[in-house]
Amino acid sequence: MNKIGKDNAFTLIELLIVIVIIGILASASLLRYGPVIENARSAEAYTVLAEIASAESSYYVDNSAYTFTWSDLDRYDSAPASENFTYTLDSSYYGKATPKSGKGSVTYYMCFNGTNKGTSAPSCPSST
Repeated sequence: MNKIGKDNAFTLIELLIVIVIIGILASASLLRYGPVIENARSAEAYTVLAEIASAESSYYVDNSAYTFTWSDLDRYDSAPASENFTYTLDSSYYGKATPKSGKGSVTYYMCFNGTNKGTSAPSCPSST
């Protein structure tokens, strides 16, 4: 019969050291992963807000005013669908991307004329 001796097995200390090393590597990778996710969310928000600003500009050309109703815009029947954000048209003449629960904490804004984008509510002109 084969007997497993001391030399053929891992000790509890060795196993714990390996688990600690794996934990350190995992936490280091998560620290680098967070900003990448936030940059991707920011890019998504600003891309959709730019599309909204473009649709609002087209509406403005035809009607000499902005609209606050999705169905008035040529490209939208309702607010754009997103896994990360809820998009709204604000009566202060800007589009707003509010993060959904568990999808970040930064709200993004962009004026209907495509200027003044940022993470705080901008002062937007009522005309182009």
